[in-house]
This record gives sequence, structure tokens and C-alpha cells, in this order.
Amino acid sequence: MKHCAFLIAVLVATVLLNGCDKSAPPEQKTSEPQLAKTFLPDGLLTTLSANTFQHTTELLHLSHQLHIATTGFLEQPSPEKLKDAQNTYNLLLSQWAQSLPYIYMTALTTQGAPLVNRIEKLPMLPGYLDELPDYPYSGLVHDIMLPIQPESLKRLHTLDNDEQVIFGLSAIEFLLFDHFQSDHYQQFLIQNELPEEEASQEILIEQLPNNRRRSLLKLQVEQLVEDTSELHKRWQLPNGEDTKKFNALISKNLNLTLSKSYQKATWLVLDALNSIQEKPLLLGRAHFSRAETELLNVGIETLTGYHQNLSSIWAVFPQPEKEEFTAVLNSLSELIQQYQQEPSNSLLLELASNRCNQLLELSHDLVFQPE
Repeated sequence: MKHCAFLIAVLVATVLLNGCDKSAPPEQKTSEPQLAKTFLPDGLLTTLSANTFQHTTELLHLSHQLHIATTGFLEQPSPEKLKDAQNTYNLLLSQWAQSLPYIYMTALTTQGAPLVNRIEKLPMLPGYLDELPDYPYSGLVHDIMLPIQPESLKRLHTLDNDEQVIFGLSAIEFLLFDHFQSDHYQQFLIQNELPEEEASQEILIEQLPNNRRRSLLKLQVEQLVEDTSELHKRWQLPNGEDTKKFNALISKNLNLTLSKSYQKATWLVLDALNSIQEKPLLLGRAHFSRAETELLNVGIETLTGYHQNLSSIWAVFPQPEKEEFTAVLNSLSELIQQYQQEPSNSLLLELASNRCNQLLELSHDLVFQPE
């Protein structure tokens, strides 16, 4: 009986096994847990992108104001009108300095990089635009073979040489400010009569230096309004192209963006310090507007403000560099405050420059990504 029961059990097991679907795939191993799309609590990057949108809004507004002031100056060149345009430019430059670390995501994207390079590109070769004391007939202003037209000049902007800058804040600054002569406004007086010598060479009135300089400045400011408008559009909430990309940053891309943003703001402070000390410039801005001290003050406020805005993100990625970075930044801020009270103390500038270099070194070791 026991033997028969065993045979029956074997037969039942065989039938059950033969009835299984032989085509069924083998059981898949459970996949490893996938990393989340974001490593930050909801809302942290959204807050930063909202700050960026506010900065681009103000940039666009001041670009329009510069366009109005520059148009008024070109319609009626005078020392007073020129001063109005220069003052408006300085406000715009200050706002750009405040915006630098926030808009850096734009500079890292394929479409955004050319846009940012047209808004501000450093270093630059001033002689590529207009005459210099030792080169009185240099630059686009005097090269009548190149028409002052938007599309042709946009193609030439940094085409053959990265420092051959035509558009952007530094290029406008070079034309707008008196960098080597008095009565600078006279450089923009309309030339309505063709001198006899130029007429004999078949030169046209619109090709005379003053008229080309006027056309170039007008075109630069118009392009700036167009580009800051596009920048503002890219950071609109909640669906601007850069807003969406920034809010979705993870891992290495997040680390790269935040670290480079710190570096951008630090370079601005260091460049202003070098300019005041008459040292070689890191960025190459020649400070034609003589706004080094103003840029220094705005730069340190921007850097410390950006650091404070990132405090919640630092909390998500605790790291030993945080305390050191914060200590060096606080020391830099204190040194600049002391310099504001003792502008003749050059040692303070030297120490502040050392602190900037420390921050730049530390920024390479910052970690805003999971281990």
C-alpha cells in the first residue's frame, strides 16, 4: 500500500510539472533600488529659481532704462545726457553683478551660453571696437569695410578670437565712458557734412567715425534689451526653460552649477580687488566706468547673500568644507568692511585677495551630491 501511494504521488507531481508553461521566462531578479530624481526636499531649488527670475526681471527693466537714456543721448549729445546714460549703465552693471551666481545655469546650457556671452563677455579687447590712445584709427568704428548691421556683427562677436567682443555690458561701457579724453560726448555728435578728403576717397557720410560709433552704440544697447528679454523668458515661473532645468538638477550637475556659481561671484570680488590695486585682472574688465569700489561692495554683498540663500541646501549635504568656507567668507567680508573705513590701508586689500583665492580653492571641493 505504501509503495502504491508513493507511485501515485510521483505521477501527480509529473502531471503538474508537465502542465506548467514551458515558455514562461525565468523569474527576474529584483532590481536595485533606483535613486530618486532629486536629492533635495521639495521647494529648495524652486526658491532659488524664483530669486533668479526676480533678478532677470530687474535686469530687463534696467536694460530698457539704458535704452531710453542712450537714445536720449544720441538724439541730443551733451555732457548732461551722457551722464544720465552713464548713471543708468552703472545701475545695470550693479544689478548684473547681483545676478551673476543665480543665472549661471543659463551659461551651462547649449542655447544659453551664447546668450550670456552676448550680455557680458570677459576678457575683451577694447581696441577691437574703437580707437585707443596709441591706435587712433583702430576698431570696428574705423573699419568701414564692416557694416554696422545686427546679423553680421552677431556672427563676428568672439568669432576669430574669444576676446574680440562686440556686444554686452563691457563693450557698451567702453564706448559710453570717457576712457582717455575729455568732452567724450563730442565723439557722438552727428556728422552731417562729408569732409573734402573723405569725399575724394568716395567715403559715405554714414561711414564717418562719429556716425559709425553712434550706430554701434545704438545696436549694442538694442541687442542687450533683446538678450535680457530672452534671459528673463528662460527663467519665467514655473515653465521657463532654465527654471525647469534648474529645478530638476541632481547629482553632478547640481554640484557643478552651485560650485561654479560660487566661483563666478568670487571672481567678481577678486577682479575688483585687483583693479583697485592695479594688478592684472582675472576677468579682464578694464572698469572704464571707474566703478571698482562699487563693484567690490556689490560683489561681496552678492557672494554673502548667495551663501545665505544656499544654507538650506548645505544642510542637506553636510560636509567639513562648510565651516571652513563660511569662516573664510566671513573673514573676507570683514576685511572689505574695514577697507571701506580705511581706504588707504592697502594691506586689507592684499588680505582680502588671499581670502578670495582660498574660497576659489575650497569651491572645487564642495559636494552637493550623494556619496
